Amino acid sequence: MIFLRFYSPQPALVGFVKGYQIVHVHTPAEQPLPVYPFPPHAVQFLSFYARDPIEVFHSRTQQTNTSPSCIIVGPQVSRVDLTMGRDLLIIATFFEPGGLYRLLGIPMGEFFDDAFDVSLLWGAQIRQVEEQLRQTTNYDRMQQLVETFLLRRLQQKQQEKHPIDAAFRQMADSSRPLSLDYLADQACLSPRQFERKCYERLGLGPKTFSRIVRFSKAYRLKERRPDLDWLDVALHCSYYDMQHLRRDFREFANATPTLVLQEETRSLVRPYSSHDF
Repeated sequence: MIFLRFYSPQPALVGFVKGYQIVHVHTPAEQPLPVYPFPPHAVQFLSFYARDPIEVFHSRTQQTNTSPSCIIVGPQVSRVDLTMGRDLLIIATFFEPGGLYRLLGIPMGEFFDDAFDVSLLWGAQIRQVEEQLRQTTNYDRMQQLVETFLLRRLQQKQQEKHPIDAAFRQMADSSRPLSLDYLADQACLSPRQFERKCYERLGLGPKTFSRIVRFSKAYRLKERRPDLDWLDVALHCSYYDMQHLRRDFREFANATPTLVLQEETRSLVRPYSSHDF
């Protein structure tokens, strides 16, 4: 049994939240637990694991840990492998570039390349949401519970819009490579100021962020269109050649392009799909 549904944010959260995704997968006892390779993604998110826990192997540290039941994933540059529970239920919120910073007011470098246990940040409030999620089987209700929580947080920690947020949205479009000078001008900042703000609000410099956006686009395009050969994928995603594509896969996915897609195909589960928004 596999359930997958996407939700758009209500108007008050537009500009902060790209959208929501709920995934519910039951793996029969006679089948092995699925393992899903999750390379870096430019989209930062908040996830509730409302049923069975997930085991996470981090390629950078070579360690395996049980994920907390609610996590923030900020700037990610290393691959993780996720071993799913038999009753996998994920309620994920995907943020616009810079949206998580505006909601929290915390520099994104604090969340660099690791999942953060949200109960350490919001304590009793997050435990209340988790309990409500465990008690309901209605997927629409689950999305409403998470969105209501985010609306409350937004009222308490309002971060005003800035021209840099529009520049971030342009950076998230890998089909339009833009210079640092142009992006800084759009943000009404000097190039040096723009770089500092990128590290503060995205947790990454503009060059690295743009590379991860392009890499993720290539990875997800091949995932959706397995009929395309890798050269077509590279050209469609604005790579100069296959060598640059292979370099990004080695750095961000710790594997060749073909190998990482073979690993994902074997898992039969795709728990995060923010490209659908």
